[in-house]
Amino acid sequence: MLPGAPAFFWSLILASCAADFSAFPEPPDVRPQGCEDQLADPEGKDFKDLTASIIIPFKNERWDHIKATVGSILHYTPNALLNEIMFVSDGTSAEATFFNEIRALSPLISFVAFPAPGEGLILAKMRAVGAASLKSKVLIFLEPHTIVNRDWIQPLLRRIRQQPRVLAMPALDVIPPENFSQYQAGNPGHWRFEWNLNLIYTNPAEMESWTADPMPSPATSGGIFAIRKDWWRKLSFYDPGMKGWGGDHVEATMKVWRCGGRIEVLPCSRIGHMFRDPVDRPYNVNVKQVIRNYARMAGTWFDEYIEDFYKVKPDAREISLGNITKQLALREHLKCKDMKWYLENVDKEMLWEKDHICIPGCRDTPGVACCENAGIRSTIDRIMPVAEYRPIAKEIHLEL
Repeated sequence: MLPGAPAFFWSLILASCAADFSAFPEPPDVRPQGCEDQLADPEGKDFKDLTASIIIPFKNERWDHIKATVGSILHYTPNALLNEIMFVSDGTSAEATFFNEIRALSPLISFVAFPAPGEGLILAKMRAVGAASLKSKVLIFLEPHTIVNRDWIQPLLRRIRQQPRVLAMPALDVIPPENFSQYQAGNPGHWRFEWNLNLIYTNPAEMESWTADPMPSPATSGGIFAIRKDWWRKLSFYDPGMKGWGGDHVEATMKVWRCGGRIEVLPCSRIGHMFRDPVDRPYNVNVKQVIRNYARMAGTWFDEYIEDFYKVKPDAREISLGNITKQLALREHLKCKDMKWYLENVDKEMLWEKDHICIPGCRDTPGVACCENAGIRSTIDRIMPVAEYRPIAKEIHLEL
């Protein structure tokens, strides 16, 4: 914590200093054909009324990754579309805060910090939104180990213009942990959940390549997306009963799809992301706390399908969810659709997998279905046949 910081949290708008923005590996242009049509504002306003706050939570990240992330943002983002780049330090150790170094990168940068041990990622995001510039109409969440690609922000703003209640995600390309310079094009697909709420990336239609069209996604990965600030606030992100890390992407998925919005991947917006295994994270994750968050989300949103969650998350049965009365009341107030609607209209794979739920590798565990075959994923030993997959309708009737 820096000298003079209040006990609760502090926020500083930082001054400009010279910086070298060339210190990031230039990514290849991996956009599909037709993306030139995704750059213009359909209302001819040049997106000037949709300017954004970029919010980047971080904890004990490497300086070269942070610098490359900011360098790519400044290089590939028109200044007129940004109000700020907000770094949110959530209990970062003193030697890894890089306060002065981050401060020197751009006058657009603001800094919000929470002293150790931190508030937890979920609450940190909520606080950051509260501190975001009043000028910003759009919130864009990024991570501090990414490289944004050319013309990445315009397709996001364009889609938000067309669909104000969209949660828009860039297509994520791959940066291997062992070499931050090896930017690789990501495969086409979408995000979704298994029945234990494990997030996975699948390609049920077996697409061979991306097209330029926005593609509906059953879920959001939760860390990298754009959304209108007024839509965020209407949905009341996040459930304050969740703690620490994990579950925010589940809530965002359920609230957006089931309460009048939609989630999409935009293949013309590309961001390289360094995917890390749990052992490579620079911070600890409380697994029991994550399970509690997942159980709370299932208790709030799964309706009569809650037992399907417990089949593959039996340790969640004994966990206290806390009081979810306010969350259920908010769901009713927003006129959110039920879980059956979500399964039948959005996550067709999850619906198919309901009748094939099992735990790979388990042996005669009471009350638990064990898989017959080796596990393909964590809750199933087979994949829905392509012939049985029905894509999400490109236009789902939205109402509030």
